[in-house]
Amino acid sequence: MQLQEKPYLTGRTFLFSIYKGEDLLQAIQYFCHHHQVRCGLINAIGAVERATFTIYDQKAKKYNKVNLEKELEILSLCGNVSLFDDKPMVHAHVMFSDSEGKAFGGHLVAGTRVFSSEVFIQELTGDIKVRKLDKATQLPLWANPVCLK
Repeated sequence: MQLQEKPYLTGRTFLFSIYKGEDLLQAIQYFCHHHQVRCGLINAIGAVERATFTIYDQKAKKYNKVNLEKELEILSLCGNVSLFDDKPMVHAHVMFSDSEGKAFGGHLVAGTRVFSSEVFIQELTGDIKVRKLDKATQLPLWANPVCLK
């Protein structure tokens, strides 16, 4: 088994809200860029006026976009920050629910308009995770995955 990972230490901790009408992903990306967060964990809750997310089709190796033009609660947003092309990249998955309790979710992309949102970012210090385009999946994945062989 190849285990090249070293433990991370916690750096700065951020708690902030996002203005009504802002794009959820773009606001988090801007915050990370502005505060130079290059590696970290993200959690968020809140509500949105509309949602856009994608679901990855593993066979076709492409994302299918879903747009929901209605008010939704953010049940959970979890993700991370790492480097891709030498810039901080936010990778987040999100789960929404509508007024009937139906759940929807996937990979957060630009287009989700915030009604209210509270975000937690825990910066991690140590070897910064770097993403590279993986040939097998066509996804920007962390380099040096753990291998059980």
